[in-house]
Amino acid sequence: MENNHCPKCGCKEIGKGKLSGHAVMRPIDKFFSLGSDIIADICTECGYILEMKVDQPEKFKGTN
Repeated sequence: MENNHCPKCGCKEIGKGKLSGHAVMRPIDKFFSLGSDIIADICTECGYILEMKVDQPEKFKGTN
């Protein structure tokens, strides 16, 4: 389900952002994995982060 409006302020303009620097999600049990970037859906009016997800979820298969 796509977020089409901000639950805090009602704005319908939702942007996408990527954490920078060392902000990478890595699988717990794969020491040599480079991991995946973290992408966020962000309200362009109030800045509320609606959702965060990894860009490459397949890198996390088989982790328990």
